[in-house]
Amino acid sequence: MTSITPIPVDPRLAPNARALFDALHAASGAFAMFGHQDDTFCRHTAEADSDILAVAGAYPAVWGFDMGRVELGWNENIDHIPFADIRREMRRAHDLGAVVTLSWHSVNPITEGGYGDNMAAGTVEAVLPGGALHEKYLGWLGAVADFLTSVADSDGEPIPIVFRPYHEHTGDWFWWSPGSPARPTETAPEQYAALWRMTVDYLRDKRGVHNVLYAYSPDRSRIDMTSDATVERGYLYGYPGDEYVDVLGLDDYWDIDQPLEGPDAADPAERHGKFVSILTCAGRLARERGKLAAATEVGSPREFAAAFGDDPATPWTAFMLSAATANADTRRVLWYLPWRNSPEAVGGGAYGTPAPGSPYAEDFRRFVRDDFMRLADTVPAWCGSDGND
Repeated sequence: MTSITPIPVDPRLAPNARALFDALHAASGAFAMFGHQDDTFCRHTAEADSDILAVAGAYPAVWGFDMGRVELGWNENIDHIPFADIRREMRRAHDLGAVVTLSWHSVNPITEGGYGDNMAAGTVEAVLPGGALHEKYLGWLGAVADFLTSVADSDGEPIPIVFRPYHEHTGDWFWWSPGSPARPTETAPEQYAALWRMTVDYLRDKRGVHNVLYAYSPDRSRIDMTSDATVERGYLYGYPGDEYVDVLGLDDYWDIDQPLEGPDAADPAERHGKFVSILTCAGRLARERGKLAAATEVGSPREFAAAFGDDPATPWTAFMLSAATANADTRRVLWYLPWRNSPEAVGGGAYGTPAPGSPYAEDFRRFVRDDFMRLADTVPAWCGSDGND
């Protein structure tokens, strides 16, 4: 199994961010961390400030946040969470020893619209150098830079952040998306790659942001799973280059929660096999390219996943854990992050983790307490945090 020496995107990484980079690489293959988006902001339990804490006795090992609307100068994000509260919880996560990740659901630079008004022809071209909105967009990136460096540790240094811009670009629902080889948008993959490189160059070189690891995260639903070659081609569609990516991520709701009946019914065993295949691709490419691998967003195993195993009460252990530990490359996938526990998503595939009283709560607890999985109370002390030795 070939691998190369990891080199960060930023050769001037701050000491705490470099410590995290090195520690994550050292941990790759040894265990996987369980994460959660907006863990303490969005929950069902009244027993604690986290559904995961209430069920499993600890906070997640990876905390996800989003800074959508920072580009507009708002005081709160896309989900109406005040940025002051987000900064507080990012610092808290860091102090607990958790890894902090940050996505950016930005509005469209032309329409300034979000969901439902996020696509407009020529948007990426307009924000690239020479485009009509380039200077405007640099202003947006300036707001991003300010936010990325605004959360300090006890020594006054910006905390390390895994930044995941322009996610799910292989779909067709965000303004930055080139789509996939089979379903391209009007944005060329080369333009997407140029947007990514421009963003990194600006943050790192122009604004001196040195506390960030950069995560690439295509959407699984548009990747052709016919063969290893089509999987890799789809995964790398729009890839900006190894020198611009620290983490090879993956957003996969598609394989984990589908209908069991009706015209769109799927086979859980087939989807489990494809889930293993896409995790294997991410882990293998990470190993070969000196990158970290992560399931940067992942669906919630429920009725569909439960139909894969022998016991309908064990979707987390039977479906998710068996995929995570399927082979040496899936074991390199270093974290799994379900989306937020929003009440409106309970009936959909984006619903995140079981709350106390859920029929899957006990299986979820077994999953996150498996020897291969980690919560915040069992991760190493990454970079001067209060994690565990």
